Amino acid sequence: MAEDAPKPRRKPVKTGLRRGGGRPPGYLWGLEILDLSTQEAREFLTDAQYSHVAQQFRQLCREAEPTTSDLVDVRPIDDFHEMRDKGGPLGRINVRVFFFVHHGRRNLVVLGAINKKNDGPTPLGDVRRMARRKRLYLETST
Repeated sequence: MAEDAPKPRRKPVKTGLRRGGGRPPGYLWGLEILDLSTQEAREFLTDAQYSHVAQQFRQLCREAEPTTSDLVDVRPIDDFHEMRDKGGPLGRINVRVFFFVHHGRRNLVVLGAINKKNDGPTPLGDVRRMARRKRLYLETST
């Protein structure tokens, strides 16, 4: 009896944008997206809403300092950042997309996404989960 061949593993991180790519003058930052973050976002966003959020990250990748954007709401949280948006194409969804700036690779790394349903600060459990993902990414990417 032959053993089943191992299934190829999907890469846990995909490239969303490449630095220098896109229409001139190109992106100043690359974008890496953890597979888990895509799955999380797809659970509560429609295709149009997902496209809207992706457009905001394309804008961040065009900026010299993506953590202080005038066009996209970005706030520091722990030792990473959250992109915040609500309304418009998102309707009543209060989305938070967590990312950090990997200066060594000149990339933004998307850690995860949530539909924030409470008022007040981002739930501590979500912050800790994103911090763990960042730590694991850094341990495996070097």
